[in-house]
Amino acid sequence: MVASSTDVPGFRPQVWAVGGGKGGTGKSLLAASLGIHLAQIGRRVVLIDGDLGTPNLHTFLGLDPPAVSLSDFIRRRVGSLDEAAVETSVPGLRLVSGARNSLDAESLKHFQKTRLLRLLLDLSAEVVILDLGAGTSLTTLDLFAPADQGVMVILPEPTSVENAYRFVKGAWFRRLQHLCRLMGYGEILDLVLRHRDAAATGSPTAIIEEIDRIDRHAADGLFAQMSGFSPHLVINQARDGDDAWLGEAMEVTSRRILRIPLRFAGAVPHDPQLVRSIKDRRPFLAEASPCSRTAAALRQVAGTLATRSGLRPAPSVLASPSALSGGSAA
Repeated sequence: MVASSTDVPGFRPQVWAVGGGKGGTGKSLLAASLGIHLAQIGRRVVLIDGDLGTPNLHTFLGLDPPAVSLSDFIRRRVGSLDEAAVETSVPGLRLVSGARNSLDAESLKHFQKTRLLRLLLDLSAEVVILDLGAGTSLTTLDLFAPADQGVMVILPEPTSVENAYRFVKGAWFRRLQHLCRLMGYGEILDLVLRHRDAAATGSPTAIIEEIDRIDRHAADGLFAQMSGFSPHLVINQARDGDDAWLGEAMEVTSRRILRIPLRFAGAVPHDPQLVRSIKDRRPFLAEASPCSRTAAALRQVAGTLATRSGLRPAPSVLASPSALSGGSAA
């Protein structure tokens, strides 16, 4: 038997976090689709419903609310996330359902978030996908900021775009705060913030520049670490070419104004069949419409993210091309 990569000593799964700020953008749909696609190309995946307080990811997978959830992990009724993970109808894909009590999750203390992030890396999987809730709460930002891959999902409308910029800026700043604590530069950052409201108005570049004036060595180290923060952007419910081009426009704007490199990963067209698949409790990408134009767009987004993450289809899947396209239509 060939050993799985998860059996290699020192191996840890990649962590992908799906967020975006505004509610109703389709984060859970994308998270479920990413999980399904990665499982179908032969990767072992765990989806975690981090929409803390209003979990619904199980619905997108056609499941009833599992008996064990993130609440049980937070309250230490189970010792590991693997114990809270349940199988789905897609081979290779498991789910950790969200916290049933909003107080369990929305008010996570620092040590609880640290424990959760640490134990994510102990999961028996190659990829762990966090489906985060709406808004820019500290818990949401703290789960998004350190991820190996951050994915923001937005709608092609002004409020969603505005919230996305606010979200990515907040996540960048939380990542900087955590790094400053870990690297021993917390006092330097505090000094910068005492002299200006950097968290609200200062661009990331301006913050690093002010740190550089105080301690060049600290600024160089932080800049090197922060350069890896480059979230991906997905446009959902695109109706025309202008909506699809929005992603590239936001790439340019973010680099020029925020100095944060966003990477556009693709657009998903508006499709009424998506709503029907959710009502029918059928995973869209796996069962409801696996060969539709929207499914192809979701697979393209997932494939782009997988390629950028260095994840290729397993050899057994490459030998079966139908698996890459979701199989034949029913």
